[in-house]
Amino acid sequence: MSQSSGNLESQSVLPLMFNDEQSLTYHDFIQQLEHTTKPLSISAIRYVLENLHLSQHEIKKLAEFKDDSYCRKRLFKNEHCEVLMLSWLNGQRSKIHDHLGTSCGVKVLAGEATETVFERAPNKHIYATESNIYEAGSVTASIDDDIHQISNLQADNETLVTIHIYSPPLKQFRLYKLESAETNWFDSESMSSWIYEI
Repeated sequence: MSQSSGNLESQSVLPLMFNDEQSLTYHDFIQQLEHTTKPLSISAIRYVLENLHLSQHEIKKLAEFKDDSYCRKRLFKNEHCEVLMLSWLNGQRSKIHDHLGTSCGVKVLAGEATETVFERAPNKHIYATESNIYEAGSVTASIDDDIHQISNLQADNETLVTIHIYSPPLKQFRLYKLESAETNWFDSESMSSWIYEI
């Protein structure tokens, strides 16, 4: 099958393994990432996520929910990329954050996600510039010092499930607050556990 894609910059990195329907199963998706030889470009991340298709059975099997915060579940990690499944109860949201040195792609598997994007003002405070709603099947991506927040703001107490690719794995990021110009710095190299909340 042809691998021609104008926006896929990492064809030599990702040996594409599509079935006849031009889609990736969960097994194919993980197998693709196991063959990465360098960090993925933002366009390669988007391309893989757009072609990933999980069944409702697979989503239910992988999703886990917690009352106190959204739930992060690691599905895969090597030196070039990391995959997390995030499960959100209604009203749960990430902190406002960036992804220093990392490209991040998010696919909505179930429900609707609200992404709010922020910029820094001249006085270093942040302000929201736009919010977008992503329905199931949608993909959004951010890179490096892009600042954003993901939320589950649906009606009728609906849940949200998303899958995230970080390439390279997220090691550093900053947390932001609307009421202050101060940021909190996170460095996973100085932490004893990979589990953190953003």
